[in-house]
Amino acid sequence: MEQPAALSDTDYVEKKHPVPNRNALALDRTILANERTYQAWLRTGMAAFGAGLGIAKFLKGYMPWLIIIIIASLLILLSAGAYLQAAWRYCHLHVHTEHLDVDAMPTWKVKIFSIVLTGCSILAFIGLLISAIN
Repeated sequence: MEQPAALSDTDYVEKKHPVPNRNALALDRTILANERTYQAWLRTGMAAFGAGLGIAKFLKGYMPWLIIIIIASLLILLSAGAYLQAAWRYCHLHVHTEHLDVDAMPTWKVKIFSIVLTGCSILAFIGLLISAIN
């Protein structure tokens, strides 16, 4: 009966911790970068939304009301556009990677988040216009 050969240090390390597939790691980095880009678009939209509401609230009395409404409306509409752009960018890259075996946030979640945030921006815009009329 023959004894099994002893494992060298490098064999032991490779069996215990196999070398990862470089292509799989690159795909994971691509998916993570896509999710970070989506989050950056959402942050941009939220910043524009907050700036628009802040201008409408705190600049009253310092500038003509019409100018304040125009600036706030543009920023709030910019936020809606940023949310829609976020979903489009995420889904656009996701189409190219969906056939691969990579875990990613489902596009239906991205679409729901973006639609809800866009709806909030549109409602805020309508509310701003109604307050300007009254």
